[in-house]
Amino acid sequence: MKKLSILMIAALTIFAATAFGQGVPAPFTSRIQNFATGLSRPILVRGAGDGSKRIFVVQQAGLIRVYQPGASTSTDFINLSSKCVQPGSTGDERGLLGLTFHPNFATNGKFYVNYNQVGTNTTVIAEYTTTTGNGNSNTGNINSERILMTIPQPFSNHNGGMVEFGPDGFLYIGMGDGGSANDPGNRAQNRSLLLGKMLRIDVNSTSPAYLIPPGNPFQGAGTARCDNGSTTAGTTCQEIYSIGLRNPWRWSFDSASRASQPIIWVADVGQGSREEVNIIDVPGGNYGWRIYEGSICTGLGPDPCIAANYIAPLFDYTHTAGRCSITGGYVYRGSQGSFPDGAYSYGDYCTGEIWMRSGSGGITLLHDLPRTVTSFGQDEDGEVYVTSGSGIVDKLVRARASADMDGDLKTDLAVYRPSNGVWYIANSSNNTVRTQQFGFAGDIPIPGDFDGDNIVDIAVYRPSTGYWYYIKSSDGTVGISIWGLPEDIPVPGDYDGDAIDDLALFRPSNGVWYIYQSKTNDVRIASFGLSTDVPVAADYDGDGKFDISVWRPSNGAWYRINSSNGQVVINGWGTNGDVPAPGDFDGDGRTDLAVFRPSNGVWYIFRSSNSTIQYAGWGTAGDIPTVGDYDGDGRDDVAIYRPSNGSWWVIRSSNSTAFSASWGLSGDIPVPMLDRP
Repeated sequence: MKKLSILMIAALTIFAATAFGQGVPAPFTSRIQNFATGLSRPILVRGAGDGSKRIFVVQQAGLIRVYQPGASTSTDFINLSSKCVQPGSTGDERGLLGLTFHPNFATNGKFYVNYNQVGTNTTVIAEYTTTTGNGNSNTGNINSERILMTIPQPFSNHNGGMVEFGPDGFLYIGMGDGGSANDPGNRAQNRSLLLGKMLRIDVNSTSPAYLIPPGNPFQGAGTARCDNGSTTAGTTCQEIYSIGLRNPWRWSFDSASRASQPIIWVADVGQGSREEVNIIDVPGGNYGWRIYEGSICTGLGPDPCIAANYIAPLFDYTHTAGRCSITGGYVYRGSQGSFPDGAYSYGDYCTGEIWMRSGSGGITLLHDLPRTVTSFGQDEDGEVYVTSGSGIVDKLVRARASADMDGDLKTDLAVYRPSNGVWYIANSSNNTVRTQQFGFAGDIPIPGDFDGDNIVDIAVYRPSTGYWYYIKSSDGTVGISIWGLPEDIPVPGDYDGDAIDDLALFRPSNGVWYIYQSKTNDVRIASFGLSTDVPVAADYDGDGKFDISVWRPSNGAWYRINSSNGQVVINGWGTNGDVPAPGDFDGDGRTDLAVFRPSNGVWYIFRSSNSTIQYAGWGTAGDIPTVGDYDGDGRDDVAIYRPSNGSWWVIRSSNSTAFSASWGLSGDIPVPMLDRP
């Protein structure tokens, strides 16, 4: 390294003299990425917020499963099936309905659930602890139950179910109106009952079981605690934060909101006409049910429809095209670009549709799943998941493809010709050809998305000077950065999870990695590898960040540091003479271990989704693996470039068909082999 100094990394950006015609990024495209299958009625996905990056999946019958970072299998966290009502049919709304973790879970091991009590159907809000009493445990202690609150349910439906800690540290509880249809008894408007309300309590107490937080809107004369769900007629429950909700099944906080003003996005399930989303940002608001259903007057009374007396929904939609029940999601504030910042996700249970509402209010249909949408969930990084009644949990991610030089979400046939420093790119979007002079003999092509616009940029690393040169596809300017020595191997990639590729190097002489992280402008140094190792950095644990990784030809072993939890993982896969060719061949968001064996022309792929092995006879000695998503289906394809005749051979993962194309000359360097999304 010339000098490990941020000052040396300050990029010198100069304007290019010509227009480069980089292509236009595809409009934001969401992709469904399978996370887990074979579950029983998954109804929520949660992270613990303790830095462990574990993912917890709640099943309606009472079992909570925990997935370790990067794992495709789970273990039991806690089984509450003996305590909660067992849902008897697909439409049964009872059971274990909610889970959240104490803000100090890492040290106190406390978590909170919402369930319907077996034998009574009563809603129970309870606290549990882990078996160790801190967040290090992967099991909950069923004998540690401390019941905070019970709320009798007159009917089996409209139980609400969501519990969540706000940015103010208090526990919020969403309660449905008690069920049946049209809220008989007008419970949602009755301030003597906790049904049909958003509640807020302070759980940091043991006697009484909880406290009424300061700032709750109904305190003082004419109010009382409602530990058991109600108080005398005419008296207002102090736990109430807002009223007039029908069935807030799934709601969430905007993580950008402040403790002084929490912002809650509430998807309130409608009756027979409207589904609505409300914003709760001030205490004491009345959201209208059963006087209003969404933006329309129900005529159910008993109060008149005077719009000024109620808070109207942010938006609603009608029961057309089979839509029947809204499922609320999350305002996206993650860094991986899975949604535009501030966009809100939500879906409809009946149709399987998933929408995105942008920060400006525009609504886009992202997916139309062939299954019910039971819930959304979120991990510690703010990434969004969706659960379905068919036992599937999916992750919602932004579509990307390696060596996508034109922004159509497909890998392009592209080569760099060292003899003249020209790039030759066959754009898959429109079958046009792009040529670009950028580089000299001796330069190493290092394509990557250095400006975060979801188009791969033309780039080279010049070992003689340690300079990086890249054309930003977003504006056509050229960036120049000083980072490296002649012996270094450039390994650009998104190591910090901000959807921008970082300048990264592996130095064989000392086995050290030097990574300049674009998210924070910090330098990361890690000693990991031997002089003969091959760097194979990619996202093996599925957290949206590249893991430092090497393949060791001498023993055919893969060594990596999981970016999700810092653990070192070693896998034997391959033999000396193999060519490592990692890629996400099963579309689960985790890079699979894969090698191409020139001696027999066979690919050996270890699938991360189900630990199965895929064999593919595809290639001959001298071929170069060029893994990429050439058909745009979200899974990498087995592919090779044959230098002897400049031909490409690809097996499409979408339909198992093959195609070949002539593109390049002997001596050209195929670009897909150097870039991974």
